[in-house]
Amino acid sequence: MRKTKTLARFVVAAAVLGMLGSIYIVNSEEFGPAKVYYDEFIKRPSLQMRTRGRVKLASTGHPGAFQILSESYAKAEDPKPQVKYLLTNICADFFKDEQFNPGWTTWRNKFVNEQDAWLWYRSLILHAENGHEDDLYAVANEQKLLFLRVAALEALCEVGSDKLLDWWTAKLDEAEKWKDPERALMLETGAKTLYAEASSYGQDNFRKMALKLIPLIEDKKTAEKTKVVMARYFREIFGGDRLFVNAAPWLDRLLNPNKEERADDKYAPATPPTKFVGVEAAGKRIVYVIDMSDSMLEPLSGKEKEEIKKPVKKPTGPVTGGGKTEGPEEPAEEEKEEEEDPLDWSKIKTRFDAAREYLKLSLRSLKEDQFYCVIWFGTEHDTLKTTKGLIPVTKANVEKTCDELDRIKAGPPTQDRKLGTIRGNTNLHGGIRQAYKLTGKAEVKDYAYVNPETFMTGADTIFILSDGDPTDDDWALNDKREEWDQTGDPESRTKHADQDVLRFPGPYGYWSGQGQGRWIADDVWRMNLFHKSEIHCIGIGEVSMGMLQSIAKHGLGQVKFVGK
Repeated sequence: MRKTKTLARFVVAAAVLGMLGSIYIVNSEEFGPAKVYYDEFIKRPSLQMRTRGRVKLASTGHPGAFQILSESYAKAEDPKPQVKYLLTNICADFFKDEQFNPGWTTWRNKFVNEQDAWLWYRSLILHAENGHEDDLYAVANEQKLLFLRVAALEALCEVGSDKLLDWWTAKLDEAEKWKDPERALMLETGAKTLYAEASSYGQDNFRKMALKLIPLIEDKKTAEKTKVVMARYFREIFGGDRLFVNAAPWLDRLLNPNKEERADDKYAPATPPTKFVGVEAAGKRIVYVIDMSDSMLEPLSGKEKEEIKKPVKKPTGPVTGGGKTEGPEEPAEEEKEEEEDPLDWSKIKTRFDAAREYLKLSLRSLKEDQFYCVIWFGTEHDTLKTTKGLIPVTKANVEKTCDELDRIKAGPPTQDRKLGTIRGNTNLHGGIRQAYKLTGKAEVKDYAYVNPETFMTGADTIFILSDGDPTDDDWALNDKREEWDQTGDPESRTKHADQDVLRFPGPYGYWSGQGQGRWIADDVWRMNLFHKSEIHCIGIGEVSMGMLQSIAKHGLGQVKFVGK
């Protein structure tokens, strides 16, 4: 692990973000100067500086900039996969118009590999938005590679194609022939489409598709994880707070929307509820991504202690297209008495104390048919030693993990980290990224988002707890300081005397709430596109609510916010 004494040589995020935000105002007349800037910055050692150069060039909106950036995809430098994702996202942000469609098509057709599914997905969204939906249906019908076919369907779902429900109604006649991973991907994307088209609830095309899709949730060929994903989307569409893997409850809601009483008690939920810091989820393969940055040693105020104890209640009404409910509201359940908080709050002083005690409480509530993993993140990130991958829930395993958590002690304070040290900065992206690499066996190295093993035996539920905005990622390197970069400590935001060289995290090591702050959210979007984990976020203290919401929305998740 990196030594704490080196942490002062970081750039202060606020100053960098101000500069990055200003990049967006460059216009096409400045292509020449932007190209000069790009040529200089693309040679820099840090991913942060190379990304600055790419963003500035792209922000001109010039066709020449698109050509340069799209052609650089083929020779992406290290970290190669991440550079490809960044190039895709940057170009998708700045080159949306019809004039770029031929260029996107040429680019996409040069890279017909499943690991390039993100390029296909982002470019096909633009293709559809520019009036070429039929081309996406051609990909969905004719492309041989599974992930590229499904990328086209996901893009059609994203843009809300009027013909998509009818396409699915016909396509589901082939479901009997599908085998995993095709079956999993198709059924889960089909359920997502039904959810996205919930504004058509009650219309004939919605009903026809639903009548074909819903019975497949209990088909013996449908994997357990796929059943859970389908049930989550059905719950969002039809209301309620339980996940059924039986077709009958969902068909009842579809066909009898005005029914006053439901005979749901005879149907068992798909999974037992799992609670963490008052947020409830339902899954069998649970990953906890826990902030162990030094700022987690901040004391909890009395107000924060009261806020953190409050449960989060998930809305139970049916999904609606425009904020209005079609069909009945789910009958309100009688208010349950709040459970007495079992934690000994006399021993909980800091944010980390609270996170640790709630984590232990959650782990001890897991059932023996579940699996779990705990990932910590600071300057670096890793699983706990007792949870190397998703391990089965047993009393012995859980107690070993709780013992390991209890052994984590704060280190001595430093000049900037006056409350002490745990594990450094806030590498939120790294912790989330590792969660998506997990499988029932070893972690996947690269392109985990298109590895079937990660979503068939990996996480189906992810809890994220953090107390601050990102200050680090997996690609930090020393680089020359620009005049607008301020030297300082990123966690405490203490300014230092300027230095010529600073340690720059990559673009995922910052959050601005706009512009560059989208990098983390966009990458979670990519990671969860096929994976479809439920993602819940708990924020304490200074962390941006907007950032956590932008992450959770890609996983049908909830956000709980405590403190400032």
